[in-house]
Amino acid sequence: MRTRSGSKGVRSMSSADAHAALAAHDTALPGLAAVLDDDILGERLGAPSARSYLRYKTGTSAIALVDVDGRAAIATARPVVREDKRAKALKYVEPGDVLLDNPSEGLLVVDAMADRHLGALRHVVRTDRLAGWLTKRGLPVDPDVRVQTLAHKPARRWVGRVPLAGERAGGHVVLRAYDRDGYQAALAAHGLLDPASCPSVALPRVLGTHRRGLLALTHLPGRTLDSRVDPATVRRLGACLGELHASGPTKIEPVERQPAGTGLDVLAPVLGPAVDEADAIAAGASAALRPSPGSIIHGDLSLDQVIADGDVLGLIDLDRVRVGNPLDDLASLLAVAGLEALPSGGAPAAAELVERLHGPLVAGHASTWSGPLGDDLGPRTALAVLDRAAEPFRSGQPDWPDVTRELVSLAGALAAGRVVA
Repeated sequence: MRTRSGSKGVRSMSSADAHAALAAHDTALPGLAAVLDDDILGERLGAPSARSYLRYKTGTSAIALVDVDGRAAIATARPVVREDKRAKALKYVEPGDVLLDNPSEGLLVVDAMADRHLGALRHVVRTDRLAGWLTKRGLPVDPDVRVQTLAHKPARRWVGRVPLAGERAGGHVVLRAYDRDGYQAALAAHGLLDPASCPSVALPRVLGTHRRGLLALTHLPGRTLDSRVDPATVRRLGACLGELHASGPTKIEPVERQPAGTGLDVLAPVLGPAVDEADAIAAGASAALRPSPGSIIHGDLSLDQVIADGDVLGLIDLDRVRVGNPLDDLASLLAVAGLEALPSGGAPAAAELVERLHGPLVAGHASTWSGPLGDDLGPRTALAVLDRAAEPFRSGQPDWPDVTRELVSLAGALAAGRVVA
């Protein structure tokens, strides 16, 4: 781990002190300290607790995915006066799913599979109806099959995997559960793809849909890529992306990315001037974008969404496929790779990794994409970094205040062209 003394003269603050500062600032959420701090929540629960994901809106709510002694759970802090929210949260939860209910703090912890926003979990995935539903679609599974959770963003999306049985034993099917709006958007996104038009890229197919907000998709075997990927594979990935971008209509009406915002405002009590610095970098990068025709893009690409099975590369997590600027896929991949290098090496290591991936990725893309491209990959990558500026905090990274300042520094270097992207 790199030792930091803070960027631009800002004194470093430990994560524990940062959490205490946020909790002290947000008096509307008395349970916030417990949601942010594993030790405090563990004390309330009487069991060890570790947070892995968080959504936080000042004065409104904090919702976290936590591991409680090996059991996935959702911890929620809301204003004490919002008893209606607590009642709604408990309405469909079985007593055995409630790990902690502390109305005086507005703090509630329930089993993760009781996520009330994802009705498919309650009505299908964790019931004996799942096996019958899958088997009717030619996906035989054992009646007492156990579902493996792969990812869960409470109230938004859950992803799991189920082993197949019978003649298809050894294979798997992927399940994705969404809230109501997310389900419709995911269906539309998968409908934009035509696998026949990009035969070099393996893409999961939709095998079944359930009105409760559940998709069943083919499972792509193989391993996910990471920052150790070799240049030849990066070049092949670039070529696959170019093929994907060319798989649908091109030269569509000029489209432009809509900045998601840095999400750092809620962290201003800890990050101070870094919040304004991030906003200024985002404004400058947005002003540097060049209008460009759109095409089909992945929409949220990162190395861990690329599956390598021998020489075949596949793309997963397709629920943000849309019409957009092809460069935004390249920018997203470079940005996420850079962010993963931040905790260990800071902005210099992240910039070095971005530069290492840039050359083969762009060269591979150019080998299969003949449409127009702008010269604004740098600003787009800076914006992709800033779109994820709150991720170190949300994911509970140790030392997240310093990591976030390094992230802002990386975005500034990308926007100014000091890093090739």
